[in-house]
Amino acid sequence: MATYVLNDEKMFSDIADGIAIVINSETGIYYGMNGFGTAVFENILNGADTEDILAEIRKMPDAPEDLPARLTAFVAALAEKELILAGQTAGGAVNLDPETAQNDAFALEVKEYDDAQELLLADPIHEVREETGWTPEKDSLETDEDAVKAKKAKSGE
Repeated sequence: MATYVLNDEKMFSDIADGIAIVINSETGIYYGMNGFGTAVFENILNGADTEDILAEIRKMPDAPEDLPARLTAFVAALAEKELILAGQTAGGAVNLDPETAQNDAFALEVKEYDDAQELLLADPIHEVREETGWTPEKDSLETDEDAVKAKKAKSGE
């Protein structure tokens, strides 16, 4: 197997309360993972080699025989959805909780959601002009030309 990095050109990732959420900034699709999937994903992002992750999971009580296939399929799904990219990392240590794995029956899940696409793509930052930084131009907020002119006159522009 290999090491991977977050596809940070497209993806924003956050892990809160043991659940990973990854948002594709280009499509507005977001991805959620179960607890065990999140734990493996977090280890991948921390630089752990997938072979090392597999070796640690195999040491866990009640680890299923098909674990290599499960991990391979999970990593392939992450790569196929472009959440991660093959990359060189610093060789992070593996940190997995056997209880999390057992609670999820060693299932590694990543699910895709598109129910918030419009909201996620309606990011007002996309309306910002490079010259003005994070404050949008007044005319980018108002489409009526007379209203824009009135606001500019009022502010002394």
